[in-house]
Amino acid sequence: MDHPPFEDLTSEVTYWRQKAEEYRQAMEDAREELEDFQTSSRELELELETQLEQMEKRNRELIVATERLSSERDEYKGRAESGQNFLNSEVTQLQEELSKLKSEKDKMQRYIRELEQTNDDLERSKRAAIVSLEDFEARLNQSIERNAILKNELEEKEDLLVTVQRLKDEVRGKLIQSRFIARPKPSLIRHKIESELKNFSVDPYCIVL
Repeated sequence: MDHPPFEDLTSEVTYWRQKAEEYRQAMEDAREELEDFQTSSRELELELETQLEQMEKRNRELIVATERLSSERDEYKGRAESGQNFLNSEVTQLQEELSKLKSEKDKMQRYIRELEQTNDDLERSKRAAIVSLEDFEARLNQSIERNAILKNELEEKEDLLVTVQRLKDEVRGKLIQSRFIARPKPSLIRHKIESELKNFSVDPYCIVL
């Protein structure tokens, strides 16, 4: 260590005393700093130990939570797989039902088309039947009218036959009477018969005596 030259022993002693005091003071400062550092270190160590304990506790809690979450995840995964399997089964079943419904729908549409065709055929048959019925009614009415006319004619003919039979009986009676009375001329008898028949508007030549 370099030092200045001393003039005498007192100066040298004073110098070294000053140096010693400086070193002592530096040592005291260093000791105080060391004590402060040790105190801070102990506090920091305690704080770090506390933090470490808290972190270890937190780590244990996280491990437990992780295990619990893992268990819940496995449980949810199982439920999800079960639900997915159920949904797949439901989807498959619904697809089968949809296919059946589509098939039934196609059958119903074909059946409806057949019914519509049958209905059209029935409508045509109905119209044809109505036309036939109207024609039949017309012919029936004509037949009824003809029957009424024929009935009237038949009644007139029956009345005419009764009248003719009566005239025949009268003529026969008169002929019998003429056997006992002077016989008139045949022309007179014929004229009388014709006069009787004209009252009924009948052709006398159609009557067989």
